[in-house]
Amino acid sequence: MIVGAIYSRAVHRNPDLILASASPRRRELLESVGLVLTVEPVDIDEAARDGEPVRVYAARVAAEKCDAAVLRLGTPALAVLAADTVVSLAGEILGKPDGEAQAAAMLQRLAGHRHEVLTAYRIRYGERVLERLVGTYVTFRSLDGKEVAAYLASGEWRGKAGAYAIQGIAGSFVNDVRGSFTNVVGLPLAEVLADLRALEALSGYPPPAFGVAP
Repeated sequence: MIVGAIYSRAVHRNPDLILASASPRRRELLESVGLVLTVEPVDIDEAARDGEPVRVYAARVAAEKCDAAVLRLGTPALAVLAADTVVSLAGEILGKPDGEAQAAAMLQRLAGHRHEVLTAYRIRYGERVLERLVGTYVTFRSLDGKEVAAYLASGEWRGKAGAYAIQGIAGSFVNDVRGSFTNVVGLPLAEVLADLRALEALSGYPPPAFGVAP
């Protein structure tokens, strides 16, 4: 038996996809299945409009990110993927907290309740455009003040919609997930891969051993 085997990603291939996002979690998810990415984050106004429904907001932001990347790049040969993930509690968007006080308030509201995580994404490949919205229901168990305080001290909540990261410490707060787990992390990987393949945008997928070299 080999203990402590080291694996590395093969990167000696041409890029498969342009990711119009600065999210390290989306990048990690796509790279975990062997995709080689060109990362082209865009800067747009992500403020919600007055009275804008959550699903409409997420779809609009994803579309605007994708369109902004395509406009900047011209007409790239690769597919362009952009996404936006929101945490919704009773129809209200819980965005990235500004500080500990706001993060604590979000966690206290999520505790003991079910919320929905929505990711909208747009893929542009040549003249073809594909859009999808994926929802996952997540239920938090009850949290006491010591747990909330310890989580705030960990810093994991920083930069996270809803003030938590399900793939980290906050996974211990969750007692039920209905739908795509990776959607809660930041991208519904199964759906994205299926749509990219339906567009015939991933000629090199899957790479041998999914890009893992022993």
